[in-house]
Amino acid sequence: MFAIVRADKTLYRVKKGNYMGQNFGLITDITDAEIKLKEIVQDSAGDWAERQSVLPLLEEASKGDRK
Repeated sequence: MFAIVRADKTLYRVKKGNYMGQNFGLITDITDAEIKLKEIVQDSAGDWAERQSVLPLLEEASKGDRK
């Protein structure tokens, strides 16, 4: 399973195990609806911690479906 991600005007094909984002986000799973990431972030005390994030996937309508 892979996903197509648009960042600015560039398209990327991503899969489980790829990194993405500004917080060293490791893609842990891709479903039909979302990309799950494990990120490493710094908290207010300056300690590093892992955080789970979810990016919802959007399905764009084809030109023929738009009104």
